[in-house]
Amino acid sequence: MIPKIKKILYATDLSKNASYAFSFAISLAMQHEAKISIINVREKLSHNTDLQLTAEDYESATTKLIEIMKARIAEFDESEKFDGCIYTKYIDKIIVKSGMPVEAIIRQSKEEESDLIVMGTHGHGVLFSTFIGSTAQKMVQISKTPVLVVRIPDHTA
Repeated sequence: MIPKIKKILYATDLSKNASYAFSFAISLAMQHEAKISIINVREKLSHNTDLQLTAEDYESATTKLIEIMKARIAEFDESEKFDGCIYTKYIDKIIVKSGMPVEAIIRQSKEEESDLIVMGTHGHGVLFSTFIGSTAQKMVQISKTPVLVVRIPDHTA
């Protein structure tokens, strides 16, 4: 049976080059008339850190990250030479979470009942993934939801 893609979770680190992976999420959404939820996960500060974020600071940072994501979508539209943001009809919501990225993305994909997770990777090479690992690699290993990992081309990095 061919799976129906209705909900896509696009995980982004907000880098300028992340739009390359976003183009795959948009393409799939357009082909399948699917909705996209965009998630950015900020890593939590360690317990040893003396810095305490107030609720207002957290809310302000979250608002700023959502604004950045909306600006990147508009930039993507502009780069594709469209008048107006035609892609917004495919975007269901923008989510900012705090925590460990892999855990937060997997938790969100379950909550959203996502059919697919799309994310980019810079692919830092064998030594990097052997000793440190990467979010994309861990997502593929752990997630029960299929993960499309888009390799960011070197010329955009």
